[in-house]
Amino acid sequence: MAEIHVPQEVIDALATEEAKALMEGLQDPELRANPAFLAKVRQFLKDNNFLTTPETKGVKEIKRDVSHIPTFMELVDEA
Repeated sequence: MAEIHVPQEVIDALATEEAKALMEGLQDPELRANPAFLAKVRQFLKDNNFLTTPETKGVKEIKRDVSHIPTFMELVDEA
């Protein structure tokens, strides 16, 4: 199989656009609550060796909203 050589500028541009798209998605309340989207964000962070710890700026402010836990039937009705 022949190797394809992609210029570094193209790779950098693609990576930048991917990061921008993920950031825009995190600003959207629906996407931010979507487990599939969040899995993509986590995979991006993992693939690019980003580490998040409790000391990371902003992490301490993240709180889990458990005031309403949807039932399975609620999720089915929304679909």
